[in-house]
Amino acid sequence: MTDLPKIPVNLVTGFLGVGKTSALTRLLADKPADQYWAVVVNEFGEIGIDGATLSAAGSNLNVAEVPGGCICCTTSPMLRTALTRLVHARRPDRILIEPSGLGHPAGIVDLLRDPMLAKAFSLRAVVTLVDPRHLDDTRYTTHQTWRDQLELADVLVLNKTDLADAEQLARARRMGEALFPEKLAIVEAVNGAFDPALLDLALDARRWGDTVQRPAGHGLTPPRRASTAEPEPAPAYPWRKTQSSLDSHSCGWVFDPETMFVSYQLAELFEAFNQPEHFGLAGLTRAKGVFHTERDWYRFDWVDGMPAAAISAYRRDSRFEVIVQSATPPDWAALEAALFATRLDGAANLNP
Repeated sequence: MTDLPKIPVNLVTGFLGVGKTSALTRLLADKPADQYWAVVVNEFGEIGIDGATLSAAGSNLNVAEVPGGCICCTTSPMLRTALTRLVHARRPDRILIEPSGLGHPAGIVDLLRDPMLAKAFSLRAVVTLVDPRHLDDTRYTTHQTWRDQLELADVLVLNKTDLADAEQLARARRMGEALFPEKLAIVEAVNGAFDPALLDLALDARRWGDTVQRPAGHGLTPPRRASTAEPEPAPAYPWRKTQSSLDSHSCGWVFDPETMFVSYQLAELFEAFNQPEHFGLAGLTRAKGVFHTERDWYRFDWVDGMPAAAISAYRRDSRFEVIVQSATPPDWAALEAALFATRLDGAANLNP
């Protein structure tokens, strides 16, 4: 197993009735004829319907149903068992996982990063389908699972656009574009049909351009362009990107998902932004980040003198960004040192 290339795995998520099964049916019908794909379907009820539908979508595929019970929980053995059985029966060229519309798919990402499973599986783009009409319905917009699915997505598919009016579609796109971290792609679809190339879009440097800076002493290397068909190895972490336009300056840092931060130290850092001159950041207007901490994944925000934190469903990496209004770009060294010191092993890693 260890000598074989990792099997690419994609999650296709979305709330109940958004069109996940239609999207999977289309992907399976359009897959390369010489490839053998497998699908893991998790339905909320005890009687599997989606699995039967998908089994008829095309040839050279295997559909494994996990009805009744959620595979999103990291303590559940169901997904681990289903994946093991699929690989042992016949090694697939790709696996698609459709969690229940009521499930929290972040748990699947955590499970796929388990050291044992990570040897065999490569997590690719997480695709989340959204019905633009749902933005008018508080049953969706106030539901934590609905919001978590949006946050976790790498690719956001605005589905059923033939049924939405122009304002609903425009609002859904604005919502997607305002999400942090930014999405890899936001596309429109009818009957769940989207370009299969989205399954393999480059996932590491996508939101930060093609060049990054190298903070002193941290051994950063710039990310490389990745092939759509076969993503290149991830760039060495952590890495930094700066940008200046007129009197606005931003700086962002990206860390690998395994790097952990100390939650209370992050909270103290964001509270300290009320005195930004301590970091040489006069004119600080915004600070935001998503971090893998010793407790959970958290999103931290600072705006208008108000720090805040909340549990996050995002899992791709830890990242942090600040925006400053000033005539000249700041020296980011003091902030970088403070940020790196919040890592769980920050004291040891500041001067590797």
